[in-house]
Amino acid sequence: MSDIFISYARKDRDRARRLVEVFEAEGWSVWWDHTLLAGEQWSDVIEEALDAASCVVVLWSAESKKSHWVKTEAREGFKRRVLAPARLDDEEPPLEFRALHTADLTGWAATEVDRLRISVARFLGKAPRVVPAAIRTVGTTRVHSLDGLTYVWIPPGKFVMGCSPGDTECSENEKPAHEVTISKGFWIGQTPVTQAAFERVMGNNPSKFHGADLPVDSVSWGDALVYADKVGLRLPTEAQWEYAARAGTTGARYGAIDDVAWYSGNSDGKTHPVKGKAANAWGLYDTLGNVSEWVGDWYEETYYKNSPLADPGGPPSGARRGLRGGSWFSNPRSVRVSYRGRFEPADRDSGIGFRCAGELP
Repeated sequence: MSDIFISYARKDRDRARRLVEVFEAEGWSVWWDHTLLAGEQWSDVIEEALDAASCVVVLWSAESKKSHWVKTEAREGFKRRVLAPARLDDEEPPLEFRALHTADLTGWAATEVDRLRISVARFLGKAPRVVPAAIRTVGTTRVHSLDGLTYVWIPPGKFVMGCSPGDTECSENEKPAHEVTISKGFWIGQTPVTQAAFERVMGNNPSKFHGADLPVDSVSWGDALVYADKVGLRLPTEAQWEYAARAGTTGARYGAIDDVAWYSGNSDGKTHPVKGKAANAWGLYDTLGNVSEWVGDWYEETYYKNSPLADPGGPPSGARRGLRGGSWFSNPRSVRVSYRGRFEPADRDSGIGFRCAGELP
Protein backbone atom coordinates (compact mmCIF):
# COMPACT_ATOMS: atom_id res chain seq x y z
CA MET A 1 0.00 0.00 0.00
CA SER A 2 1.37 3.41 -1.02
CA ASP A 3 0.47 6.89 0.10
CA ILE A 4 0.60 8.34 -3.40
CA PHE A 5 -0.09 7.02 -6.90
CA ILE A 6 1.56 9.11 -9.66
CA SER A 7 0.01 9.03 -13.12
CA TYR A 8 2.05 10.39 -16.05
CA ALA A 9 2.98 9.82 -19.68
CA ARG A 10 6.04 7.70 -20.38
CA LYS A 11 7.87 10.61 -22.06
CA ASP A 12 7.52 12.57 -18.82
CA ARG A 13 9.30 9.95 -16.71
CA ASP A 14 12.25 12.17 -15.76
CA ARG A 15 9.92 14.91 -14.54
CA ALA A 16 7.81 12.37 -12.67
CA ARG A 17 10.97 11.05 -11.00
CA ARG A 18 11.73 14.57 -9.78
CA LEU A 19 8.36 14.75 -8.05
CA VAL A 20 8.80 11.27 -6.60
CA GLU A 21 11.99 12.52 -4.92
CA VAL A 22 10.11 15.48 -3.43
CA PHE A 23 7.43 13.21 -1.97
CA GLU A 24 9.89 10.61 -0.72
CA ALA A 25 11.83 13.38 1.04
CA GLU A 26 8.66 13.79 3.11
CA GLY A 27 8.81 10.12 4.10
CA TRP A 28 5.77 9.28 1.94
CA SER A 29 5.57 6.06 -0.06
CA VAL A 30 5.00 6.49 -3.79
CA TRP A 31 3.77 4.07 -6.44
CA TRP A 32 4.62 4.81 -10.04
CA ASP A 33 4.96 2.42 -12.94
CA HIS A 34 8.74 2.46 -12.64
CA THR A 35 8.19 -0.02 -9.78
CA LEU A 36 6.47 -2.61 -11.99
CA LEU A 37 8.30 -5.93 -12.02
CA ALA A 38 8.91 -8.08 -15.07
CA GLY A 39 6.04 -10.48 -15.70
CA GLU A 40 3.43 -8.56 -13.72
CA GLN A 41 0.06 -7.95 -15.35
CA TRP A 42 0.00 -4.20 -16.09
CA SER A 43 -3.73 -3.59 -15.64
CA ASP A 44 -4.05 -5.72 -12.48
CA VAL A 45 -1.11 -4.04 -10.73
CA ILE A 46 -2.29 -0.53 -11.61
CA GLU A 47 -5.81 -1.26 -10.44
CA GLU A 48 -4.52 -2.63 -7.14
CA ALA A 49 -2.16 0.33 -6.65
CA LEU A 50 -4.94 2.81 -7.37
CA ASP A 51 -7.25 1.13 -4.89
CA ALA A 52 -4.60 1.26 -2.18
CA ALA A 53 -3.41 4.84 -2.67
CA SER A 54 -4.65 7.70 -0.49
CA CYS A 55 -3.87 10.31 -3.14
CA VAL A 56 -3.62 10.26 -6.94
CA VAL A 57 -1.27 12.85 -8.46
CA VAL A 58 -1.77 13.20 -12.19
CA LEU A 59 0.80 15.07 -14.27
CA TRP A 60 -0.83 16.77 -17.24
CA SER A 61 1.30 17.45 -20.30
CA ALA A 62 0.82 17.45 -24.05
CA GLU A 63 1.71 13.75 -23.99
CA SER A 64 -0.37 12.67 -21.00
CA LYS A 65 -3.50 14.31 -22.44
CA LYS A 66 -3.25 11.75 -25.28
CA SER A 67 -2.89 8.80 -22.90
CA HIS A 68 -5.85 6.49 -22.28
CA TRP A 69 -4.16 5.20 -19.10
CA VAL A 70 -3.55 8.66 -17.61
CA LYS A 71 -7.14 9.72 -18.23
CA THR A 72 -8.44 6.48 -16.71
CA GLU A 73 -6.27 6.89 -13.62
CA ALA A 74 -7.27 10.53 -13.29
CA ARG A 75 -10.96 9.62 -13.45
CA GLU A 76 -10.47 7.10 -10.65
CA GLY A 77 -8.81 9.71 -8.46
CA PHE A 78 -11.49 12.26 -9.34
CA LYS A 79 -14.27 9.78 -8.54
CA ARG A 80 -12.74 9.05 -5.13
CA ARG A 81 -12.06 12.77 -4.47
CA VAL A 82 -8.33 12.17 -3.94
CA LEU A 83 -7.05 13.67 -7.18
CA ALA A 84 -4.26 16.29 -7.02
CA PRO A 85 -3.62 17.45 -10.61
CA ALA A 86 -0.44 19.23 -11.71
CA ARG A 87 0.48 20.79 -15.05
CA LEU A 88 3.92 20.02 -16.52
CA ASP A 89 3.49 21.98 -19.75
CA ASP A 90 1.62 25.11 -20.67
CA GLU A 91 -1.46 22.97 -21.35
CA GLU A 92 -4.89 23.00 -19.77
CA PRO A 93 -6.04 19.61 -18.42
CA PRO A 94 -8.85 17.82 -20.28
CA LEU A 95 -12.18 19.60 -19.93
CA GLU A 96 -13.67 17.04 -17.54
CA PHE A 97 -10.99 17.83 -14.93
CA ARG A 98 -10.95 21.61 -15.15
CA ALA A 99 -13.21 22.05 -12.14
CA LEU A 100 -10.20 21.26 -9.95
CA HIS A 101 -7.38 23.71 -9.31
CA THR A 102 -4.25 22.48 -11.07
CA ALA A 103 -0.78 23.08 -9.64
CA ASP A 104 1.55 24.75 -12.12
CA LEU A 105 4.87 22.90 -12.35
CA THR A 106 5.85 24.27 -15.76
CA GLY A 107 8.78 26.17 -14.26
CA TRP A 108 9.22 24.04 -11.13
CA ALA A 109 8.93 27.14 -8.96
CA ALA A 110 9.60 26.20 -5.35
CA THR A 111 6.40 27.86 -4.17
CA GLU A 112 4.27 25.81 -6.60
CA VAL A 113 5.98 22.55 -5.65
CA ASP A 114 5.41 23.44 -2.01
CA ARG A 115 1.70 24.10 -2.60
CA LEU A 116 1.33 20.70 -4.27
CA ARG A 117 3.17 19.07 -1.36
CA ILE A 118 0.77 20.70 1.11
CA SER A 119 -2.25 19.63 -0.95
CA VAL A 120 -1.06 16.03 -0.98
CA ALA A 121 -0.49 16.19 2.77
CA ARG A 122 -4.16 17.11 3.24
CA PHE A 123 -5.28 14.06 1.26
CA LEU A 124 -2.98 11.86 3.32
CA GLY A 125 -4.18 13.33 6.61
CA LYS A 126 -0.59 13.94 7.61
CA ALA A 127 0.88 17.26 8.68
CA PRO A 128 3.46 18.38 6.11
CA ARG A 129 7.01 18.52 7.29
CA VAL A 130 9.40 21.32 6.39
CA VAL A 131 9.86 22.27 2.75
CA PRO A 132 12.35 19.73 1.36
CA ALA A 133 15.75 21.38 0.94
CA ALA A 134 15.91 20.12 -2.63
CA ILE A 135 13.13 22.47 -3.71
CA ARG A 136 14.19 25.52 -1.69
CA THR A 137 15.79 28.35 -3.61
CA VAL A 138 16.95 31.75 -2.44
CA GLY A 139 13.93 33.97 -1.96
CA THR A 140 11.44 31.11 -1.44
CA THR A 141 8.87 32.38 1.06
CA ARG A 142 6.53 30.80 3.57
CA VAL A 143 3.99 32.28 5.95
CA HIS A 144 4.49 31.01 9.49
CA SER A 145 1.20 29.83 10.99
CA LEU A 146 2.14 30.86 14.53
CA ASP A 147 2.89 34.54 13.97
CA GLY A 148 1.45 35.17 10.49
CA LEU A 149 4.71 36.66 9.23
CA THR A 150 6.43 35.84 5.95
CA TYR A 151 9.82 34.12 6.13
CA VAL A 152 12.44 33.92 3.38
CA TRP A 153 14.74 30.98 2.64
CA ILE A 154 18.44 31.87 2.73
CA PRO A 155 20.73 29.22 1.16
CA PRO A 156 24.12 28.16 2.48
CA GLY A 157 27.14 29.97 1.07
CA LYS A 158 30.21 32.10 1.69
CA PHE A 159 30.63 35.85 2.08
CA VAL A 160 33.13 38.40 3.36
CA MET A 161 32.01 39.54 6.81
CA GLY A 162 33.07 42.87 8.25
CA CYS A 163 34.26 46.16 6.80
CA SER A 164 33.19 46.47 3.16
CA PRO A 165 35.75 47.27 0.45
CA GLY A 166 36.21 51.02 0.17
CA ASP A 167 34.11 51.77 3.28
CA THR A 168 35.88 54.58 5.19
CA GLU A 169 33.38 54.65 8.07
CA CYS A 170 34.24 51.29 9.62
CA SER A 171 35.13 50.97 13.30
CA GLU A 172 37.83 48.65 14.59
CA ASN A 173 35.20 46.17 15.78
CA GLU A 174 34.29 45.55 12.11
CA LYS A 175 37.86 44.46 11.30
CA PRO A 176 39.45 42.45 9.92
CA ALA A 177 37.12 41.63 7.07
CA HIS A 178 37.18 37.85 6.69
CA GLU A 179 35.52 35.13 4.65
CA VAL A 180 32.82 33.23 6.52
CA THR A 181 31.03 30.04 5.51
CA ILE A 182 27.34 29.59 6.32
CA SER A 183 27.11 25.82 6.02
CA LYS A 184 23.35 25.41 6.42
CA GLY A 185 20.47 27.32 4.89
CA PHE A 186 17.88 28.91 7.16
CA TRP A 187 14.60 30.83 7.17
CA ILE A 188 14.61 34.45 8.32
CA GLY A 189 11.85 37.00 8.74
CA GLN A 190 11.17 38.99 5.60
CA THR A 191 10.66 41.97 7.90
CA PRO A 192 11.31 42.78 11.54
CA VAL A 193 8.61 41.36 13.82
CA THR A 194 5.60 43.66 13.58
CA GLN A 195 3.45 44.85 16.44
CA ALA A 196 0.51 42.81 15.12
CA ALA A 197 2.63 39.63 15.19
CA PHE A 198 4.08 40.42 18.62
CA GLU A 199 0.62 40.97 20.12
CA ARG A 200 -0.62 37.75 18.50
CA VAL A 201 2.17 35.69 20.06
CA MET A 202 2.90 37.54 23.32
CA GLY A 203 -0.43 39.17 24.16
CA ASN A 204 1.09 42.61 24.77
CA ASN A 205 2.78 45.48 22.95
CA PRO A 206 5.66 47.36 24.59
CA SER A 207 6.21 49.78 21.70
CA LYS A 208 6.58 53.55 21.96
CA PHE A 209 5.18 54.02 18.46
CA HIS A 210 1.90 52.26 17.73
CA GLY A 211 0.62 50.62 14.57
CA ALA A 212 -0.08 47.04 13.51
CA ASP A 213 2.39 47.21 10.59
CA LEU A 214 5.08 49.07 12.49
CA PRO A 215 8.01 47.03 13.78
CA VAL A 216 7.67 46.22 17.45
CA ASP A 217 10.07 48.39 19.44
CA SER A 218 11.25 48.74 23.04
CA VAL A 219 11.86 45.00 23.37
CA SER A 220 14.67 43.58 25.48
CA TRP A 221 16.87 40.77 24.23
CA GLY A 222 14.98 38.46 26.58
CA ASP A 223 11.62 39.57 25.12
CA ALA A 224 12.89 38.75 21.65
CA LEU A 225 14.19 35.37 22.79
CA VAL A 226 10.86 34.42 24.39
CA TYR A 227 8.96 35.37 21.23
CA ALA A 228 11.35 33.38 19.05
CA ASP A 229 10.98 30.33 21.28
CA LYS A 230 7.20 30.55 21.20
CA VAL A 231 7.20 30.39 17.41
CA GLY A 232 9.81 27.61 17.27
CA LEU A 233 12.65 29.81 16.02
CA ARG A 234 15.61 31.77 17.44
CA LEU A 235 17.50 34.99 16.89
CA PRO A 236 19.94 34.94 13.97
CA THR A 237 23.64 34.94 14.65
CA GLU A 238 25.60 38.03 13.68
CA ALA A 239 27.04 36.11 10.74
CA GLN A 240 23.64 34.91 9.53
CA TRP A 241 22.21 38.41 9.88
CA GLU A 242 24.99 40.06 7.85
CA TYR A 243 24.98 37.29 5.23
CA ALA A 244 21.22 37.70 4.73
CA ALA A 245 21.38 41.52 4.80
CA ARG A 246 24.15 41.67 2.20
CA ALA A 247 22.26 39.28 -0.10
CA GLY A 248 25.29 38.75 -2.29
CA THR A 249 26.38 42.41 -2.38
CA THR A 250 29.73 43.69 -1.12
CA GLY A 251 29.10 47.39 -0.45
CA ALA A 252 28.41 49.19 2.80
CA ARG A 253 24.71 49.15 1.91
CA TYR A 254 22.67 47.13 -0.58
CA GLY A 255 21.33 50.35 -2.13
CA ALA A 256 21.25 54.12 -1.72
CA ILE A 257 20.49 54.87 1.93
CA ASP A 258 17.31 56.86 1.26
CA ASP A 259 15.98 54.06 -0.95
CA VAL A 260 16.50 51.24 1.54
CA ALA A 261 16.37 52.67 5.08
CA TRP A 262 14.50 54.85 7.54
CA TYR A 263 17.17 56.71 9.51
CA SER A 264 17.78 60.11 11.13
CA GLY A 265 17.81 61.88 7.78
CA ASN A 266 14.33 60.84 6.63
CA SER A 267 12.36 59.16 9.45
CA ASP A 268 10.73 62.29 10.93
CA GLY A 269 11.62 61.01 14.38
CA LYS A 270 9.64 57.75 14.34
CA THR A 271 9.39 54.20 13.01
CA HIS A 272 7.52 53.45 9.80
CA PRO A 273 5.45 50.51 8.50
CA VAL A 274 7.62 47.61 7.36
CA LYS A 275 8.22 47.22 3.62
CA GLY A 276 8.18 50.98 3.14
CA LYS A 277 11.63 50.94 1.56
CA ALA A 278 13.19 48.75 -1.13
CA ALA A 279 14.04 45.13 -0.35
CA ASN A 280 17.49 43.67 -0.82
CA ALA A 281 18.24 41.15 -3.57
CA TRP A 282 16.95 38.25 -1.47
CA GLY A 283 13.64 39.91 -0.66
CA LEU A 284 14.34 41.14 2.89
CA TYR A 285 13.01 44.51 4.02
CA ASP A 286 14.23 46.93 6.69
CA THR A 287 17.47 45.15 7.49
CA LEU A 288 18.89 48.67 7.49
CA GLY A 289 17.14 51.37 9.51
CA ASN A 290 13.68 51.52 11.11
CA VAL A 291 14.71 49.45 14.17
CA SER A 292 18.06 47.98 15.13
CA GLU A 293 17.77 44.21 15.45
CA TRP A 294 18.90 41.97 18.27
CA VAL A 295 21.07 39.01 17.26
CA GLY A 296 21.73 35.91 19.31
CA ASP A 297 25.45 36.49 19.92
CA TRP A 298 27.19 37.95 22.91
CA TYR A 299 29.15 41.01 21.81
CA GLU A 300 32.94 41.14 21.88
CA GLU A 301 34.87 44.11 20.48
CA THR A 302 37.73 42.07 19.00
CA TYR A 303 35.78 38.91 18.10
CA TYR A 304 36.62 39.11 14.39
CA LYS A 305 40.32 38.65 15.13
CA ASN A 306 39.84 35.03 16.19
CA SER A 307 36.28 34.04 15.26
CA PRO A 308 35.62 30.70 13.52
CA LEU A 309 35.52 30.85 9.74
CA ALA A 310 32.49 28.57 9.54
CA ASP A 311 29.18 29.29 11.28
CA PRO A 312 30.52 31.65 13.97
CA GLY A 313 28.11 31.92 16.88
CA GLY A 314 29.77 34.62 18.95
CA PRO A 315 31.82 34.39 22.14
CA PRO A 316 30.64 32.05 24.92
CA SER A 317 29.84 34.86 27.36
CA GLY A 318 29.77 38.62 27.71
CA ALA A 319 28.01 41.64 29.18
CA ARG A 320 26.16 42.87 26.08
CA ARG A 321 24.30 41.39 23.12
CA GLY A 322 24.76 42.38 19.50
CA LEU A 323 22.51 44.74 17.53
CA ARG A 324 22.53 45.16 13.77
CA GLY A 325 21.25 47.47 11.04
CA GLY A 326 20.72 50.85 12.73
CA SER A 327 17.38 52.50 13.45
CA TRP A 328 15.10 55.44 12.75
CA PHE A 329 17.30 57.74 14.85
CA SER A 330 20.69 56.44 13.67
CA ASN A 331 23.11 58.55 11.68
CA PRO A 332 24.20 57.16 8.29
CA ARG A 333 27.42 55.73 9.72
CA SER A 334 25.38 53.30 11.83
CA VAL A 335 23.15 52.28 8.91
CA ARG A 336 25.59 49.93 7.18
CA VAL A 337 25.50 46.13 6.85
CA SER A 338 28.79 45.66 8.73
CA TYR A 339 28.03 48.07 11.61
CA ARG A 340 28.06 46.32 15.01
CA GLY A 341 25.95 47.78 17.79
CA ARG A 342 25.55 46.43 21.32
CA PHE A 343 23.29 46.84 24.34
CA GLU A 344 22.84 45.07 27.64
CA PRO A 345 20.28 42.25 27.31
CA ALA A 346 17.75 43.93 29.63
CA ASP A 347 17.86 47.27 27.80
CA ARG A 348 14.76 48.53 26.01
CA ASP A 349 14.76 51.35 23.50
CA SER A 350 12.34 52.72 20.91
CA GLY A 351 14.97 52.04 18.26
CA ILE A 352 15.34 48.33 19.05
CA GLY A 353 13.39 45.44 17.52
CA PHE A 354 14.25 42.03 16.05
CA ARG A 355 13.50 39.39 13.44
CA CYS A 356 13.57 35.61 13.86
CA ALA A 357 15.50 32.93 12.04
CA GLY A 358 15.84 29.15 12.02
CA GLU A 359 13.94 26.15 10.69
CA LEU A 360 10.21 26.65 10.28
CA PRO A 361 8.20 24.01 12.18
